[in-house]
Amino acid sequence: AGRDPLMRTLRAAAPLLVFWLVLTASVRPMDLIAGVVLSLALGRWAVQVLWRDAEPPDLSLRQAVRFCLYLVWLVKEIVVAAVGVAEKVLDPSLPVDPCVIVYHSSLERSVSRVAFANSITLTPGTLTLDVDGGAYTVHCLSPGFAEGIESGAMEGRIKRVFEE
Repeated sequence: AGRDPLMRTLRAAAPLLVFWLVLTASVRPMDLIAGVVLSLALGRWAVQVLWRDAEPPDLSLRQAVRFCLYLVWLVKEIVVAAVGVAEKVLDPSLPVDPCVIVYHSSLERSVSRVAFANSITLTPGTLTLDVDGGAYTVHCLSPGFAEGIESGAMEGRIKRVFEE
């Protein structure tokens, strides 16, 4: 089944469907149908383009649950950071002191590294500029935003999802 296109598509589509269900928080028939169709289409595309010569990354049930919990945590972090950016924009007395940091990560799997880089970029006030092995070059709106990365909380949560 390793090279069977249907099984590879289903393996790629399953976590996408779980992600869809978490985001929509709906089990209405039209929402479920839309989620299944979109997940299958994206899963097929991923198998043909992203993982043409490799297997899609596997997520166990435990990892899928941890991923959903991570998404909830990430949304909270995005909201908190968005409020921080809004405060800096709306209050001219608050300093904007951009900085670039290099954060060294111990993440080993490529899926973990991509999730980490994208999570940083999704969080307002931070932008992943470059990834070289385990070194992430990140632009931060101010040193306070860098603290959120340097604390290691995001990396630790991603490690729990993809590497344990």
